[in-house]
Amino acid sequence: MSFKLYHLGAENCVTGSCHQLSAKGIHILIDCGMVQGNDTHMPISDWPVSPDKIDYLFLTHAHIDHIGRLPELIDHGFGGEIITTHPTKALLGPMFQNALSFTDYSERDQNKLLATIDDLSWGFEFNEQFSLKKGIQFKLGRAGHILGSCFVKDIIQSIFSGLFR
Repeated sequence: MSFKLYHLGAENCVTGSCHQLSAKGIHILIDCGMVQGNDTHMPISDWPVSPDKIDYLFLTHAHIDHIGRLPELIDHGFGGEIITTHPTKALLGPMFQNALSFTDYSERDQNKLLATIDDLSWGFEFNEQFSLKKGIQFKLGRAGHILGSCFVKDIIQSIFSGLFR
């Protein structure tokens, strides 16, 4: 069974963090950020897996270059679970409320999108082991970057251990 890692953003630049892990029919994104300046990203239409097939999105923190493409991801069919820390989950609403005020989304569509993000999002504690559907286990470690920032631990190990059972 193969394990694939795709860099969909921030592979050779600083902003637009977005990485996809795929194995055993499970598709996980780590961040879904907006690019800034002259950095480039891969259009969602060119991604190896369509957004409606993505099971989980792990967000490492609430900076726009790590979360900014989430509205676009949802518009393209993402309905999986958004996994992050409690503080980052609390920041998603205010961050997107501000960011969406600079878009063409109507007030009604903004409210619908904010409600969808809130419904899909789950906040977790740092350094505690959690299990998700499809055998995914993880811990969120403290990154120390901004309030709630984290790195994802043990997720690759849980996927690999499932590959060799």
